[in-house]
Amino acid sequence: MGIAEITPGISGATIAGLFNVYKDFVTFLNVFNPFKIKPNLKYFLKEINFNFIIPLLFGMAISIYLSAFAVDYLRKNYLYELKIFLSAVMLIAVIKNCGFDQSFKDSLKYLFDFILGLLIAIVIALSLVELDFNNSFLLVLAGLLAFAAFLLPGISGSLVLVILGVYGNVTTAIKDIDLIFLAPFIVGMVISFLALPAQIIKRINDNEIKTKVFFSGLILGSIPAVWLHLV
Repeated sequence: MGIAEITPGISGATIAGLFNVYKDFVTFLNVFNPFKIKPNLKYFLKEINFNFIIPLLFGMAISIYLSAFAVDYLRKNYLYELKIFLSAVMLIAVIKNCGFDQSFKDSLKYLFDFILGLLIAIVIALSLVELDFNNSFLLVLAGLLAFAAFLLPGISGSLVLVILGVYGNVTTAIKDIDLIFLAPFIVGMVISFLALPAQIIKRINDNEIKTKVFFSGLILGSIPAVWLHLV
């Protein structure tokens, strides 16, 4: 998941689904839901599976640091091969979600949801419109969309920023610790963090197969973004 998040192409959520830890990861994030959170240690000890989340976050932290150098090298020297690899991983995730986690016949019942996810991702992937992100409202939107991409299988949050044309602005602001520029962006991320996990968990609990099939459409439709925007 750490490698995926530092690579502008594939979402860490896609990898989480591939290793069957996606639901547990989103459940952990949902612990911080402002409508259910309780400000005491007993609540967190009861709700958080520390045996799961500590190794996961530790592995992500290590991989983000170590893979940063490798990913940068691959992008500069083996970009075509990297795109093929990322596309293959995303395709494998779709096949696993729709054909191995349950029967293909069961997945086929939710063909409409698959197509919906596919179309949404393709529209995002083919979007070439760059907006003026000096506007605080649009920076909030960029933060919201980037963190949503982090939580949803498919396009990575960093690639969403590339598509929106704000990736350079955000990375420069982070390097310069420009908190005035980053503040609206962080607000958008926080809104997404507080709102989305609960909705994702609700959809999974209501109908896990339907949710997986929809996510599979998002993943498949995100492959063009890897080829168009990963440079």
